[in-house]
Amino acid sequence: MAPIVSRDRVIDTVRPLLRTAIVIERRFTVEDLHRLSGVSVRTIRSYMANDPGEVREPSLSAALSLAVVIGPHAVNAVLAIIGYGNASPMDEPDEREPIRLLINGMAHWAILTRCAADGIIDHTEEADTTKAADGLIAELLPYSSTGKAA
Repeated sequence: MAPIVSRDRVIDTVRPLLRTAIVIERRFTVEDLHRLSGVSVRTIRSYMANDPGEVREPSLSAALSLAVVIGPHAVNAVLAIIGYGNASPMDEPDEREPIRLLINGMAHWAILTRCAADGIIDHTEEADTTKAADGLIAELLPYSSTGKAA
C-alpha cells in the first residue's frame, strides 16, 4: 500500500516554494534560508536539485521550518499536501488592520489603473492585471460574506 503523502508530492510542493523565494522573487538566498530556518545550505540545495537522482525529499521538520521562513502561503502549501490550509500564527491578532487593507488595495488599483489608462488591457499587461485583481480579491475576501463563511 502506498503512503498517503508521496515523496514526489512533497518534493513537488517544496521545490517550487524554494525556487520562487530564491530564484524568481529573490526574497532570500540559500544562506538566508539556512540562517533563518536552521536547515543546512547543502540540504536546501538538495531539495532544489533538477536531477531526479540528486533531489532529496524534505523531512517534515525541514519542510515546515523553511515554510515558516518563506511565509504563510508556504506553510499553507505544505499543509495542503494533507488537505489542510488557511493556517495562521496562533499569536496573530484576530482583528484586521483596516489601514493595511487600504494600502494594499490601493497598490493593486494603481496597477489596474495604469494598465487600463489607454482604454485596453493588452497581452503585455495581462499578467500584471491578473496579479493585481487576484491581490484585490485576496485582500477583500476576508471582509466578504464568502470569506466569513469559509
